[in-house]
Amino acid sequence: MNSLSWGIVVTVGIIFLIGSFGLAQRYRKRLRELSSKLDQAERRARLMEDMLNNINLGTWSYDSMTDSVSFISRAFIGITGYVPEDFTSRSAWEQIVYPEDTDRLHTMAYRVSRGETVVDSYRIVHGNGEIRWMEFRMIPTMNEFGQMVRLDGILTDITDKKKIEKELLEFEHRFSRLTELSPHPLLVQKDGRLTYVNPAGLRMLGVEKLDDIVGEEIYCILPPEEWEKARQRIRAIVEEEYGEAIEYQVLSRDGQLIQTEVTGVYDASSGSTVHVFYDISERKKVETALKESMERYRRLVELSPVAIALCHDGLIIYVNPEGLRILGASKLSDVVGTTPWDWVSEENRDWAEALMRDLVRNGSLPPEEMTLVRTDGEKLEALVVGIYDPAHASVEIVFEDITSRKMAERALLASEELNRHLVELSPLSIILHHNYKIAYINPAGMALYGAKMPEEMLGLTLMELLGPEDVEEVMTCISGQLEGQGNTPLIQHRMIRKDGGVLEVESVTTGLPHLGRGTAMTMVWDVTTRKKAEEERQTAEQKIRESEDRYFRLQMSLDQFSSDLFGVVKVEELNGRLVREARQVLDTCRISLMKIGADGAVVVTHGGKEVPDGVLQSIRERGPDRLPLCQLIDTLDGHYVKIGEMNGESRILCVGESSALLLIQAQRVWLETLSRYVNVLYDNFRVIEDLRRNVDQLASGQMMPQWLLRFMFHLSENERKRLSQDLHDAALQEQIIWYRRLNQLSANADLPARYREQLEEIEQGLLDVVYQIRITCNELRPPLLQEEGLERSLEALFEFTQMRTDYAIQFDYSDLGYVIHDDVIIGLYRTVQEMLSNAAKHSGASRVVIKLFSEDDRIHLHYEDNGIGMDVDKTANTFNSMGIYGMKERIRSMEGCIAFASPAEGGLFIRISVPVRSTTG
Repeated sequence: MNSLSWGIVVTVGIIFLIGSFGLAQRYRKRLRELSSKLDQAERRARLMEDMLNNINLGTWSYDSMTDSVSFISRAFIGITGYVPEDFTSRSAWEQIVYPEDTDRLHTMAYRVSRGETVVDSYRIVHGNGEIRWMEFRMIPTMNEFGQMVRLDGILTDITDKKKIEKELLEFEHRFSRLTELSPHPLLVQKDGRLTYVNPAGLRMLGVEKLDDIVGEEIYCILPPEEWEKARQRIRAIVEEEYGEAIEYQVLSRDGQLIQTEVTGVYDASSGSTVHVFYDISERKKVETALKESMERYRRLVELSPVAIALCHDGLIIYVNPEGLRILGASKLSDVVGTTPWDWVSEENRDWAEALMRDLVRNGSLPPEEMTLVRTDGEKLEALVVGIYDPAHASVEIVFEDITSRKMAERALLASEELNRHLVELSPLSIILHHNYKIAYINPAGMALYGAKMPEEMLGLTLMELLGPEDVEEVMTCISGQLEGQGNTPLIQHRMIRKDGGVLEVESVTTGLPHLGRGTAMTMVWDVTTRKKAEEERQTAEQKIRESEDRYFRLQMSLDQFSSDLFGVVKVEELNGRLVREARQVLDTCRISLMKIGADGAVVVTHGGKEVPDGVLQSIRERGPDRLPLCQLIDTLDGHYVKIGEMNGESRILCVGESSALLLIQAQRVWLETLSRYVNVLYDNFRVIEDLRRNVDQLASGQMMPQWLLRFMFHLSENERKRLSQDLHDAALQEQIIWYRRLNQLSANADLPARYREQLEEIEQGLLDVVYQIRITCNELRPPLLQEEGLERSLEALFEFTQMRTDYAIQFDYSDLGYVIHDDVIIGLYRTVQEMLSNAAKHSGASRVVIKLFSEDDRIHLHYEDNGIGMDVDKTANTFNSMGIYGMKERIRSMEGCIAFASPAEGGLFIRISVPVRSTTG
């Protein structure tokens, strides 16, 4: 080797040494850096290990070269429940995996062996025996030959998560089912279009399939008037994420409007709004019905015949009209603001307040009776019921006036007590029985059956009291009545007394269902004596029936005779008719009518001329003038009866033989009745004769007697009354009927105007006629005279007169102090009428004064006017003035006096005085 080469070698060596030294320096430096980093890494690893041990993540490492677990965190032990010693090999893990998940573990192992990082979950059996879900993350480390040399894993307990997921799935499933099965329609919309409708919604909208409506605008289910409200509603739901219930009208496919209530929520995840519909059509109907019901209830309360009051906080706030009526209040304000016990009588007030507290505490008040006080202070009995409404803290009080009912109850109690006394004191036997056994018998019943004590009768059956032959009939009637067929008819049967005696009785049975089924009351009375009397009566009736023809003939005779007497105007004709009737009925020709004068002379005027001597002797012995009138007297050879007296002579009817017919009482009564008829006519003939003589005297120029004047005026008033009645009932009523028909005709709008005007004129004329007839009726028969008396009638006359005349009337009246006879009242009234008529026609007066008063048992009527007067001597005493003469005659008929006076300067004075006559005079 040459030097150059050594030089190069040395140089290279030096350089190498220098480089090696520098490299060694750098290596040491790098080694120190790596050592420092290794320390840091170890610290970080220990820190990481500590962190892994302290967090809820189980970590572990598996070394494939040694086939052992090189690291397990404390969290792994807590999560799995196993310690590191339980994992000495790779196969140890398979033993804790849940058997059903073993295949999943093998799948994960296969993937890891290929170098995949695997994330999966499966179940293990925890150290305490529980089954837990674990999530694994396995990270394999591979060498250059593709072999796994290390496996690191992270273990997380996801049992709770799995439970939540399971519950969430179940919830979602249930929610889906709930949505599908919900009876309430549910609609989901997004951007104004429907994305989902549940089956209930499809039914509501009348859509068969979901595809038929999904994608359509939500407004297609709403009527146009609801669109704007729906837009605002959706915006509000999106902003607020929730929408309170609101009412919509929904339009179904068949055009039907459905009332709904809709609640909405916003789903931010999908940007949709979910709407739940509630069909409130029925509710609306119910609400409408409720409103109508409330209105009916209000009207029912208003029109209720039962009083109702409403209270709040102890004060009355309302009372219905019936309550106001019962309380005597004229208006609601009289009651509102008062307390309920303000209307209770003072002695019941504390009790009423306590009842109100009990009502609020118990919720209701059973019916209570209490005394209320009306606004006028009158007390009344009331039945009060109360109900407390806790929802409104109000009390409703219903009360009813039971004053009449309480009075009736008290009367009923008194009546029941009276009835008890009546039963006890009743002379009829009264038996109360139940199921045919005697439960009560009154004293009369015990006496009838011969019992001394009620105990002897109580418990006996009705059959034991009946005669054997009557048991079936009587029990059949009673049993039928107990079955609801009403009262039994009157039953006659025999009754067996305690002592064995038999009585004929009658009985009636009536049911008393209010005392219990099968209870009845039987009334029994003894008819033994009556039965005997009936037998005797039947015998008598037989005799009477035998004489019925006789009675009929006699009655017909009396009727025909009395009818014939109406046409008799002469005494002789009357006498002849009497004799003929007596002959016909008594069937004998020996009937005579004779007259006997004061000298005893006998003259036969009618009938047979022969009169038996025995009859004449009997008449003379008794004396014709002393014989009783119309009484039949019997003698041995005949009969006679004094009929009456005419012109001082006794008229006697004689039967000239002893008649067997006149031994019968009916025949005797018949003949005496004929005599009375004739006697009455005798009296009438005498009166007629007296009247005839009076008329003859009048015709000869004598003054008419007062009684005739009264009779004439009485006839006049009766005729006025009859004429007034006829005018009112006939002419006036006919005029009114024609006026109404004319009024209906003129009211016809189809009638021409000119005819209507003419009809209205005729109608007015008819009204005038009706008015004039009414005035005439009132003048003929003053309507107030009998009802109101003289004073009120005169006042009415003056009022009517002054409407038709020019003079003023002053009426001075003093209480007469007497009961005035009707003839005097009508006489004074007619006199005043005539005075006013004369004043209107002749006096020219402007003032009339009339005074009516009483003094010294006489009634005074004074008239005065300021007219032209009259010549008293010339006028008052002549017939020229019929008005003046009529007043004088009318006053004379009342036994009164009248005086006229007329001063030279004018005026007329009339003074009238009549005696007071009683109503019987």
